[in-house]
Amino acid sequence: MISHHIGLYIEQNLKAKKWEAKDLASISGLSASDISKYRSGTVAKLKAEIFYKIYKAFGDSCEKATKVVYPDLNLKLDKYIPKARNEFGQFMSQFETIENSIEEIATKTGIDENRLKDLYYRKAALEAFELLLIEKAVGKKQGKLFEDFYK
Repeated sequence: MISHHIGLYIEQNLKAKKWEAKDLASISGLSASDISKYRSGTVAKLKAEIFYKIYKAFGDSCEKATKVVYPDLNLKLDKYIPKARNEFGQFMSQFETIENSIEEIATKTGIDENRLKDLYYRKAALEAFELLLIEKAVGKKQGKLFEDFYK
């Protein structure tokens, strides 16, 4: 698990905007209780949707928020090398159109393939850092999948 600094991000922005927590709660649509938990650092996992709502409420870009919230997040991807195929496998590859498979995204991002399956097929909560890595893996601009999925 990758640690986040959402509390620091909230504090800095509340001060800069001269807001109170209730202002952030009102604009973001999050409860005052949730804001308090994230602000105090008592929540270990930062859900992608929460991250999105908070940085949008402050009027920030995903890139700017990420620099504060995940200062140590390595967004460099590993290289994906498909498994070697035999002669028939090579022949059949001409009929395949798969791009950005779970296996490929898992390899590039370092997110466990089983974790991705939980995100894709079950009711697992998507963490902000996971979506940041997935965006990078599929070649999208930082914040694009947040916008498309949560808007």
